[in-house]
Amino acid sequence: MLKMNRILVLIPLLVAPLASVFAVDTQRTLIQDRGSDSMAIAVVRWAEEYKRNNRAVGVSVSGGGTGTGIAALLNGTVDIANASRAMTRREINLAKERGIAPVQYTVGYDAVAVYMHKDNPLKSLSFSQLAYIYGDGGKTELWTDLGIEVPGCGDQKIVRVGRQNSSGTYAYIRENVLGGKRFKQGTLEAQSSNDLAGLVASTPCAIGYSSFAYATPDVKLACLSETPDEACVMPGIKGMIEHTYPISRPLYMYTSEPASGEVKSYLDWILGDEAQCILLKNQYAPVRKVKCDV
Repeated sequence: MLKMNRILVLIPLLVAPLASVFAVDTQRTLIQDRGSDSMAIAVVRWAEEYKRNNRAVGVSVSGGGTGTGIAALLNGTVDIANASRAMTRREINLAKERGIAPVQYTVGYDAVAVYMHKDNPLKSLSFSQLAYIYGDGGKTELWTDLGIEVPGCGDQKIVRVGRQNSSGTYAYIRENVLGGKRFKQGTLEAQSSNDLAGLVASTPCAIGYSSFAYATPDVKLACLSETPDEACVMPGIKGMIEHTYPISRPLYMYTSEPASGEVKSYLDWILGDEAQCILLKNQYAPVRKVKCDV
């Protein structure tokens, strides 16, 4: 475990894409937490709430994507890596080479939503249609190829928006929707889930994919099915809990060894009712049934 510092200074809470600053007025143990942008809303809320009742412990949160968080864990620069996918074989082998045996904690569930402009008349998409839009060699380039016309999209050319390759969501879509194919060249890479949602909201021709937690009334979400013959399912808490939404996934935190001390206390709190209810309030699903205050 990363050696945590005792400090007596003002410390910024670094977050992506959200930002918050807190002042330390007593000696504080600082837990370094980095990784998945999809989890950023949850981990920032957790850090803020934990601080309220644990004045001697601070949690510094930063994003950058799942790959960035896992790399930081293997480099020994963070205590916790947040991941929206499981560690890859390559990452596990690299950990072994460095004498590290990472421990995985499932801390919640998320849905990957397909975002469209709110004026887009399309209601549903299948995995094969998404593969034709996003996958290398896919023939779908225009909204008219899907039998619709999008108001405000002059040439009807689909603007594909995705995430950078360090993103766990990028890897998840590539493996589970594109069947391992590469993304088409020309796909725009948003640096954060927040940026992706904003770009789709302001671009009539656009389509994007991101965590359901970032959905707002400014975008439209597609109803998804694995095959064209199946009934589609909308992203939502119910679909995550019941695993009926086709691209729901677990969310993980990793430590470089079995958690101990303040890190263990923090992870135990995250798996408790208070923190799991924070997930529900922010459009994620808890790992188990919880009782939450209204």
